[in-house]
Amino acid sequence: MTEQFSQKTQEELKSYVYILVDPRDNKIFYVGKGYGNRVFSHINEAIFNPSETEKLEIIRAIKIEI
Repeated sequence: MTEQFSQKTQEELKSYVYILVDPRDNKIFYVGKGYGNRVFSHINEAIFNPSETEKLEIIRAIKIEI
C-alpha cells in the first residue's frame, strides 16, 4: 500500500479532492481536500488519536478486518 506521494507527484498535484470508501460496503464515508500527503494521514490519525469520531471509528474497523 502506498503511504506517500513522491515529491514529483506532490509538486504536480498541488491540491486535490479525495474520497475515502469503506471496502466492506463500497460506501463513501469521507470527502476531503488535501495538499502533499494529507490523504495518507488518516490511518495514522486513527491509530494514534484516541478521539472517537465516526471517520476514525470506520478507519479502525476497516484496519481490523484487513
